Amino acid sequence: MGMAQWHDRTPILVSLIGRPDFGPALDLALSQVAAFDLTCVFAYPGEERPLLLHDGLRGVSSPAIMANYLNGTYLLDAVYAACRRPVPDGLYRLRELAPDDFFEGDYFKSPAVHPCISMETGTLAEEIVFIAALSPSTRLAYSLMRQNGRETFTETEMEALRTAAPMVTALLAQHWRSHVPADGAVDGALLERAFSSFRPGTLTAREQTIVSLVLRGHSSLSIARLLDIAEGTVKNHRKHIHAKLGISSQTELFNLFIGHLIGEA
Repeated sequence: MGMAQWHDRTPILVSLIGRPDFGPALDLALSQVAAFDLTCVFAYPGEERPLLLHDGLRGVSSPAIMANYLNGTYLLDAVYAACRRPVPDGLYRLRELAPDDFFEGDYFKSPAVHPCISMETGTLAEEIVFIAALSPSTRLAYSLMRQNGRETFTETEMEALRTAAPMVTALLAQHWRSHVPADGAVDGALLERAFSSFRPGTLTAREQTIVSLVLRGHSSLSIARLLDIAEGTVKNHRKHIHAKLGISSQTELFNLFIGHLIGEA
């Protein structure tokens, strides 16, 4: 497997732009460069909910989990956050995009809310993602994933995929441009609104901010640096949040917020 096979297949991919078999053909072409188990392409159009444009997830989770993702749990996804910042077009390891505690958090580990995780296999070995801009407010994210029990992508594989990245992002944008609505108003505050509406009569605005950063995968130290406060102050805030909500763990906090997002609380 290698770049020669990729280059041989790129004219075929160009000819498939606009056709239904483009997504599977792109998966097959890139599998000649590096092996992977699962793929998906999401569009994140401004303040609108995401669109699942290509499903190469092989049914690892139920349709209900995907529906929950599209209806709100995507707000905790590090890929979504990277698209909203936004990061430049290119290929990224998820760990390059995620906060410092993201992989220890409940979102990444939970098959109940993460649409790429199976109840049987557990968390992913690694996810890498090509990000392509469709417009100033809309990004496409094309993820390649290796399931639990496999090795992460090697640096040699990543270098080969990075070589392919300019063509991949151009193909993504060209093929899916017509599938995504035109730009609408974007104020960048969708996630902030989701957290400001979480227990507003119980938590202060600062505590809601702490909750948002915790659930997006930031450690107390990272939160302290972002908010320019002492790490001990962050830990005290977290204790007060737990006390106010009548909970004793971050998992309980996560479950409360997920219920809030999908309309169960």
